[in-house]
Amino acid sequence: MAQVNSELAPVVISANRFEQTSAEVPAMVQIISAEEIQKSGATSVPEALSKIGNLNVRNLNGGQLGVGATVDMRGFGASAKDNTLILLDGQRLNPIDSGSVRWESIPIQSIERIEVIYGGGSVQYGDRAVGGVVNIITRTDSVRPATGSITLGSFGTAITNASYGAKSGNTKIDLDFNAASSDGWRDNSEASQGVIRSRVTQFLNATDRIFLEGQFNTQSFATPGGVLGQVGQGNPRAAKFNNIGDKTVTNGTGIISGFRKALTGQDTFEFELAYRDSGATQYTPNLTAKITTYDKWSLDFTPRYKKTWGTWGDSVIGFDYSEAMGSFITSARDNQKANLTNRSYYLTHRLPLSNQLDLLGGIRRQTQDAVAYDYKTSTDATNATKSQSANASDLALNYRYGDSLSNKVFARVNRSYRFANIDEFWGMGYGPAPNYSPYRIFSGILLPQKNQTLEIGGEWQLSSQQRIGITAYQLDTENEIRYDHATGTNINSADIRRVGVTAFTNIRLNPFWTVNPRLNVQRARYTAGQFDGKDVGLVPSLVGSIGVAYQPKSNLSYNAFLNYTGSQRYEGDESNSLNKMPSFTTVDLSANYKYRQWTSSLSVKNLFDKRYANYGGYGFVTLRPNVSDYSYYYYPADPRGIYISTRYTF
Repeated sequence: MAQVNSELAPVVISANRFEQTSAEVPAMVQIISAEEIQKSGATSVPEALSKIGNLNVRNLNGGQLGVGATVDMRGFGASAKDNTLILLDGQRLNPIDSGSVRWESIPIQSIERIEVIYGGGSVQYGDRAVGGVVNIITRTDSVRPATGSITLGSFGTAITNASYGAKSGNTKIDLDFNAASSDGWRDNSEASQGVIRSRVTQFLNATDRIFLEGQFNTQSFATPGGVLGQVGQGNPRAAKFNNIGDKTVTNGTGIISGFRKALTGQDTFEFELAYRDSGATQYTPNLTAKITTYDKWSLDFTPRYKKTWGTWGDSVIGFDYSEAMGSFITSARDNQKANLTNRSYYLTHRLPLSNQLDLLGGIRRQTQDAVAYDYKTSTDATNATKSQSANASDLALNYRYGDSLSNKVFARVNRSYRFANIDEFWGMGYGPAPNYSPYRIFSGILLPQKNQTLEIGGEWQLSSQQRIGITAYQLDTENEIRYDHATGTNINSADIRRVGVTAFTNIRLNPFWTVNPRLNVQRARYTAGQFDGKDVGLVPSLVGSIGVAYQPKSNLSYNAFLNYTGSQRYEGDESNSLNKMPSFTTVDLSANYKYRQWTSSLSVKNLFDKRYANYGGYGFVTLRPNVSDYSYYYYPADPRGIYISTRYTF
């Protein structure tokens, strides 16, 4: 959680795409600092979000590199990765398909802070900002010291990081490098990845600047598959027989340029122009299509203007434009391809009703043109074209009070949306016995998912040593885009309602001890259709954690994290007739020692070697060669691991 400050300094975040204090945002906000990440022993961004931020993170591949990890905010289960928006310096990282965020593209040592903003953010950011927004901030005006670090640990894990920053006159340069590899604790679970990123910033004056950023990232990982049976059954270390030899190799590049210009008064104009591409090859030797090639690219242009009206508040008006393409080609020459063009206009305004009370509102309209092409050697080609629009809106009251107006109470009505990913135009079917070979089914271009959230909450600085935040919400979804296990296609599902309470407390007991309890109580349930009244799978009713820090000396600290996840339905159990996945509790420890320019740490993760899983399902799977049937399956989490790292600051 946010660090406990000894004074009431405002925390600056970028929830409306321009900097503002967290007290001005009508939503619950958590800040995870670079210092907290370093002291926690986290080796990836998903681990930091889970351990420090109490977010529900799932990882089908396991391991310490965060490969394939998904962040679930507000209980979306299997579709969580498409309803939580992940940003890097305000630029979206969610891919145009249903793949996971490329976490390896974020050198963890480059992070200044992580902003976690709960609730819909489609007015500000558009598509997929439904359950919440995670904005990872690496840009800073200050010059970071050069550092180098290495981490070694269990399962052959090795991670190296290096960063360099310098400034000459009005020109600032930042370089970041990361390389990591792990043998994995399961069979066929080895992974390696790396990224190099450079950024040049030219300061035109005290407020204006232009920057150019480029990066290259690469990743290779094997996939062990699920374990057949309920959680705890089977051999968790063994790879599933038809996943042996499975491997994915991906390379990606990105170029981003941006400009900031302060105009008259406090008016500001900013824009970014970003191009990203990636190519991946998936090897599946046990399938008919033994090689699949994925190619994706996207182009985004995001100009915006902030206007200050004096006593009438301030407005932000912006236009987001993007083009994207994704294609999937198998060695059997089947070909699926989709092109997207998105255009969005948005306006937000803050109207001060008094010195302490603000009325905030905003609207966005996004239009998407989608073209899908599906060619199979057995059935020839199918094409589809559709143009659709979706609207987002926000209306909130935010009351600030106390010293430096650091406390707030807010009430909010929000409408958000998401469009289907390009690969959600297709589902999955199975051929006849005995092989049951999987093949794609064209689902068509689905309707946009629409969401409405009612929310109340607040944050209070009770003293210089205590801070509390709490929010309660009801989130209703119409036409939610989900996978239908009965038909093997993606559909617009029946209505779903999610309700919950999220809370955090930061307490400094004395100069040496800090305690940070965090709690998330939630429920997701169908409110119409065939499964009316039934729970959604992969939504634990309770996710909680307690972080304890002890710092007896300025250069020595100890940290402990206890994380609890309640029981949850298996994915695919829409009828709620099957057993539940069991709850689990894990404990992590870390110790940090600093001597001059050296900082070293020792971490023990999953101290009591708890065997558990945070993802499991029930469906039609291959049980053994030429035999398929319905079965439970799960993806086991990592056992106990020990890691040591050292960092030198030049």
